[in-house]
Amino acid sequence: MKKYRLEIIIFIVNSIYMILELIASRVLSPYFGNSNLVWTSVIGIILLSTSTGNFIRGIIADKKDNLKNVKLIILISALLILLIPIIQSKVLNLIISIINNIKIGAIIATIILFFIPSMFIGMLSPVIIKLKMKDLNNVGKIAGRLSALATLGNITGTFLGGFYLIPNFGSTNILFVLSIIMFLLIFLLDLKEIKEKVKGLFIVAFICIIISGTSFGIFLKTNNINGEKVLNGEVNTIVSYDTQYGRVSIFNFFYNNEFCRNLNIDKGNESATFIDENKCYELVYEYTKYYDLMFKANINVKDTLMIGGAGYSYPKYYISHYLEKNMDVVEIDEKIVDIAKKYFYLDKLINEFDIEKNHRLNLITQDGRVYLNTNNKKYDAILNDAFSGDNPAKTLTTIEAVKKIHNSLNKNGVYLSNIISSNDGNNSRFLKAEVKTLKQIFKNVYVIPCDDKKDKNLIQNNMVVASDDFLDIKDFVEINFDKEKIITDDFCPIENLVPKE
Repeated sequence: MKKYRLEIIIFIVNSIYMILELIASRVLSPYFGNSNLVWTSVIGIILLSTSTGNFIRGIIADKKDNLKNVKLIILISALLILLIPIIQSKVLNLIISIINNIKIGAIIATIILFFIPSMFIGMLSPVIIKLKMKDLNNVGKIAGRLSALATLGNITGTFLGGFYLIPNFGSTNILFVLSIIMFLLIFLLDLKEIKEKVKGLFIVAFICIIISGTSFGIFLKTNNINGEKVLNGEVNTIVSYDTQYGRVSIFNFFYNNEFCRNLNIDKGNESATFIDENKCYELVYEYTKYYDLMFKANINVKDTLMIGGAGYSYPKYYISHYLEKNMDVVEIDEKIVDIAKKYFYLDKLINEFDIEKNHRLNLITQDGRVYLNTNNKKYDAILNDAFSGDNPAKTLTTIEAVKKIHNSLNKNGVYLSNIISSNDGNNSRFLKAEVKTLKQIFKNVYVIPCDDKKDKNLIQNNMVVASDDFLDIKDFVEINFDKEKIITDDFCPIENLVPKE
């Protein structure tokens, strides 16, 4: 163990480095969304911090007492990681209250929360390499081995963090654990060879482990308590979960003088339900009622596909109100389904309407586009309410996706998609581009504003209805889409097209 302690440290530290980068996007997403803008900010700032660390650590590596420097760098890194979950909410709320630009806000937030911790972690590799360089004849071999270990650590951190840790334990929990692991690495260096001059480091590390562990335990207990409070109907309480696809927040609130529960993913409001069990299958948000426009089709709509489940607001309404009809719901996130069962009365619906026996509601956990690519079933109507934060799911907006949707519909079937946009002006670009794309495949496309049909500059929910059949729909608006390009799998600049409030 002692012989390979530095190799173990370089592997673990580089794993932590990549997990930290993944967590950065999750910490920022509830405030700035989960778009490419956030990822670009995170990756750019983390790379800058690494570059800065490379420069500084080269100077440190030439100092004599490199072992003590390694301990000090690890200790500071652990303290900085521990600080992130403690200050993140205050820092991010302050930034969004001052800065309206998403790109600038995301960059500043990444710098404040993650630049310095990543910089210190980045200092470790050359210092460790210098410690291992005892035989000048094997410099290349040693450097190559350590670089390979660092890369393997990066790969391990990426897969472990993205596929397992974040979806199952949440970013805040993981930050506490990462800080504890970093503190423990100090003891790994030379537990049996502690000198007087470095005893202080070990004492501080031990105290910090206790603090991190205590903070972690308090956070876990608090989140569990908050979950019970939300279920019991308390307001001003939020319970949060990290899933493989986003940061989920659930809270109770009053909407139009009704007591409701909301599901928020990253920056966007996804679903709501009335808390009163007598009304829990009714629709809270007005735009969801417009999905009933599918019944304008000149066919008997019986089999419906909905892409995007979230809190299952419309599926609950559909199953409970149209007792002879069936619905398949495709939701990409398995954990969201569990959340909907626990907090949004989906379990109640399944039991009350005997879904497990009659299969009127089929819950499919899969990416919506992947499902369409392989689907052989024909539907009378397909509904799209899939969003990533405030942005529509890119892969469902392209002409290739629209072709798949069209092929999955029966003759005269109807496709409905919720699009948040104004009807004219700069904030209408995505709506116009999507209407133009739909018009390449469907004979008729209608845009129905859900809030105000007169104010063309108002950013609002719009129900876009497409069919090869002429539909008797009133109150639709004409959209001039000539200047926009058709959206394709190759050209899908959603971040530049969606409304910027």
